Parts: sequence; structure tokens; C-alpha cells
Amino acid sequence: MIKVCTQKLRLIILLQNVFFKKKKISSEKKKIPKTPLLLWSLGVIFILFLWTFVVQAMNSIPFQIFDFAGTGSILSFWNKEDKNQLDENVYILVTGRWGGTHDAPNLTDTIILAGINSKAETITLFSLPRDLWVRYPTWMKWRINGVYQNWLLGTQAEAMAGLGEVVTNITGKKINYYINIDFEGFKEIVDTLGWVEVTLEENLVDYEYPDGNRGYKTFILKKWTWNLDGEVALMYARSRHSTSDFDRSLRQQQIISSLREKVSNLGYFKNRKEITELYSIFTEYVDTDLGITDMVKLWLAVKWWEDPKTLSFNLNDSCYQNSPSCVAGWFLYTPQRELFWGASVLLTNGWTWTNPGEYPDVRQLATYIYETPDMLSDPKNIVIFNATAQWFLAQRLAEKLRPYGFKIDNEVWTQSLKEKKFENSILYYNGIEADDSTLTALKDFLNIQQIEQTDAPLYSPTGTNIEIILADTDSF
Repeated sequence: MIKVCTQKLRLIILLQNVFFKKKKISSEKKKIPKTPLLLWSLGVIFILFLWTFVVQAMNSIPFQIFDFAGTGSILSFWNKEDKNQLDENVYILVTGRWGGTHDAPNLTDTIILAGINSKAETITLFSLPRDLWVRYPTWMKWRINGVYQNWLLGTQAEAMAGLGEVVTNITGKKINYYINIDFEGFKEIVDTLGWVEVTLEENLVDYEYPDGNRGYKTFILKKWTWNLDGEVALMYARSRHSTSDFDRSLRQQQIISSLREKVSNLGYFKNRKEITELYSIFTEYVDTDLGITDMVKLWLAVKWWEDPKTLSFNLNDSCYQNSPSCVAGWFLYTPQRELFWGASVLLTNGWTWTNPGEYPDVRQLATYIYETPDMLSDPKNIVIFNATAQWFLAQRLAEKLRPYGFKIDNEVWTQSLKEKKFENSILYYNGIEADDSTLTALKDFLNIQQIEQTDAPLYSPTGTNIEIILADTDSF
């Protein structure tokens, strides 16, 4: 027992010398409690940010957190009755920039709004594409990845506040903090952890991966399960010429899941060498206005969730008529490059280069994914039937609903019920409660007054939860 205590004491003193750079402390009694708390807190902070936010950007660290609300502390969100609960959603803007010697180091090519929903025990990540054409602050128009850079005529905080204004205008969500990241920290994190495991279902071939000298090189990763070091993991996360920016976000999510599994156990931090390396990375790359206590408390609130989920979404152009690959967030289209001096640009549907537009559709999706995330994490099966003589009515409604994340049966909704006679449009539901989030959203979305519960699907295969019968053209 004495030997074990002596070993622990030696380790504590050694860690103090490393972490505090041999700073003298007047009392020996003060040494013993401080270092274990710092050590444990560093592990907590690492898991908190790596698991929930930092690695999501995939262009990693350093990051900085800024309080847009002016409260100065995450404690403003704390429920005073229960210290393990947050009393409202917390929104954190995550940006990834090139940094280093890149010719455009301050372009934020990764922009993610992360939302913590303590009631649903869910962390939701919503990516905005770097090429989205936006207006800011009130007169200027440019791609969203240049907002931060153009605001840097002032302070970094002002630049992030300017970008935060644009993101809030798009999503309708008030940003509480930001995390600003560059590439190098991500590589160091992965190398310190040892590797990150990814499985490729298809070969990845990129003949135009940037070589760092304004040229290109070939990057190939074959179909297999790989343990990637930091350099290759970053290439895998950044490669886009082989596919698209939207596919790249899926690869980033894959790496996130793998890293989350690797660091989700606090036992990892028993290794003194790895702790020291991680601490060195954070002291070099992390700048935050949150104290260790605040971050630990936030992490503890997440730690005690019974069934935590991390959900990922993005704005995209994935849908087209009868597309089986349509996913939530399809509100974008690609205009002609000639209108934008040859630049690659994305616009929200229905808007032009002179008028980037408002974002009611995106805001509605943001409400669903942040405030009722179970609607998308546990989607209900929906079938739409056309009971009118008008062609493609069910298809038109399906194409309106699918970008919001509603799960429409792609095989059944093309059928009709014209042989049946319905006086009014009807919404039937079974196997779910009347207050189910999907059903509630449909009630708000549709102009259907007749809603009935049934024991089983009436016209659809087993497993269908909601049947929409369109008997008129005014239902949506």
C-alpha cells in the first residue's frame, strides 16, 4: 500500500513538472489535489470536444470559443435545480480553416452548426457548404467561406461574430459560442491516438489532391479497412475531386464515429506519455474563454445521457425526380459559373446571384433537426396516395417533403387510389402516438383536417406508419 502511494505521488510530481513547467508551489499539500484534477479535466475536455465538436470539422485544431450571448460562461445554460442538466439548447459554430502557409489561410472551408439538445439527449451537426452564395453584412455578396476572412480587418472575435450573423440568418438559431480550427492539430491528434480506422466500400481515387506547393498529386485509397495515420486521415477527409463536397462530409462523419469510439473511454488517459502529448497539442492549439470547471460540467451533462446520439446533416443538391438517394437538406442548386466570374457557387432553390434570398426552408429543417431530432433519428414510414384525377400529385408532395427528412416510400407513392372515392384528403396513422414528432410536423405542413388513427395500414405494406390520401389539390 505504501509502495503504491509512493508511486502515485511520484507520478503526480512528474506530471506537475510537465504541465506547470516546474513552477514552484509553496506548499507540498497543495500539489497533491491539483494535478489529478487538472489531469482528469484535460481528459474530460479532450473527449468533450473531440467527440462532440472538434473532429466534426475534420480540418482540426486550434479552436477558440467565443460567447456570442455575452454571458461569459456556459453556466448561463445550467439548470440551477439539477447540475447535470442543461436547461435549453446550446449552439456552437464550428469552422475549419486552412491556416499555416496556405495561400488563403483564413477561408473557412468547413462550417458546422452544432446543437446540444439536453431534452432529447442529442448532439446535432448541420454543415453549410463553403460555396454557398450569401449576402453580408447588408450589401456585400460572396461565398460563405470568405465571410470570416473579409471580416478580419477587425478582430478575430468580430470576424467570427460576422460569420455567426450569416449562419444565424440562414438557420434561425442564435449562436452561443464558436470553435475556429485549422488543419495541423487534427493530424497531431490522430497520430497521438495512434491511428483512425475507416472502411471503404469503394476505391477512392483523387488525381488532383493539393500537394502544398500550388500543384497536385494523386491520392488513392483502395476498398478495404484501413488504420490511417494523421496525414492520410486528413487527405481522406479533405479529398473532393474524386467525388463531391457532399460525399466528403460523409467521409468526415465516418472518421468522427471512428475517433469517438477510440477516445470514448477515459481509461485511455492512463498513459503518461500520451497525456503529455495531448496536453502539448491543446496548449499549442486551443484558446478558449471557458474555464476547465465550465467545460467539465458541460461534459458531465452529456456523460450521463442514457442513450446519446450524434446526428449529422448538410445542405446539399442530392435530390432529383424519383431520386432514391435524396436526403434531408436538399435546398441547393448549382447556377452557371459565368454569372460568378467562373467561381463554383451554390444557391438555395428559387434565388439568383443578385438576390441570394431568404431561408425559410432551411430554417424549418433546422427546427426539425435541432428541436425534434427524433423525427430524423427514428423516421416514420410514410406513403402518399393520389385519389384525384390530377397527374403526379402524390409525387409532387413527396418531392416537397423529402428535403425536410420525411421518409417517403419511393415505390408506393407513385400508385393511385383513383378507384376509391374520398370527399376530403385524409391522414391515417398507426403504431405511433398522436404527439409523435413526425405526425405533428405533417399536421403543420399539410392542409389536411381529417386525421384518423387506425390499427394497421389500410392501403400500404406492413410497417407503414402514416398514409396520406390526397383527394384535392389544396392539401399542400
